[in-house]
Amino acid sequence: MKKFVLILLMMAGLAACTVNGKKKEETQPKNDTVSLKEKKPKNPYVRTKEELANLPNGRNEKIDANTARMAYNKGIDLYKQAKYEDALAQFKTALENNPDNSMVLHYIGRTYYDMGQKKLALSYYEDAARNNIDDSVSVLGIGQIYFEMGNKDKAMEYYNMSIEIGPNFGLAYYNRGTLLGMQKQYEKALDDLNKAIQLDSTNSNAYLNRGLAHYYLKNLDLACRDWQKAADMGLKQAKDAVDMYCKKNPANR
Repeated sequence: MKKFVLILLMMAGLAACTVNGKKKEETQPKNDTVSLKEKKPKNPYVRTKEELANLPNGRNEKIDANTARMAYNKGIDLYKQAKYEDALAQFKTALENNPDNSMVLHYIGRTYYDMGQKKLALSYYEDAARNNIDDSVSVLGIGQIYFEMGNKDKAMEYYNMSIEIGPNFGLAYYNRGTLLGMQKQYEKALDDLNKAIQLDSTNSNAYLNRGLAHYYLKNLDLACRDWQKAADMGLKQAKDAVDMYCKKNPANR
């Protein structure tokens, strides 16, 4: 059981938005790091004079914005119902109104991720991050995909970037702390998992992994306390750890 667990990325909900369309052709992961300062994020409600002048006859900016918002909201509802193909259709309709909208790009990436199409998900997450330099969630998603592809160095790079962007993003500390634990850097893992729990005390896997860090640092008392906490939260792996290692340990009484 002595194995660090990395839970799947749980994305935070994003607000509704307006969203002009481009066909997505990039399906391969890029080799370079996303430059989040490549350009400033664009206000999705504002079009330049050139964009307004080039709108097809009969199109109205306000109507486009309302249509896009409705499509985005429908996409969110469908996504929550795990109707991924239908959700994608709505998100792409929304995207037709503004190709730089980071929230829509993020949710297209998230939907592709849940459909198991990780290379496409990665591409959309990268676009979302480029268009919003504060998007720590999409950056963490990039790191998660690199982790699942077996590229731990790239994963760590993006976990670090996500924390730099969002220093109060508990899941980013959890992911980085877990990866540090897998790399046997237990003291550093403990620091990150402490922070993850401080920011989100409902993450039972953080207690499980912090217990593992304590275990490998030869502090069974603290390990058992964390495992018991996670077990009380319903995590079976933690209960197994308590049964295996803590039966005779005072910390579990």
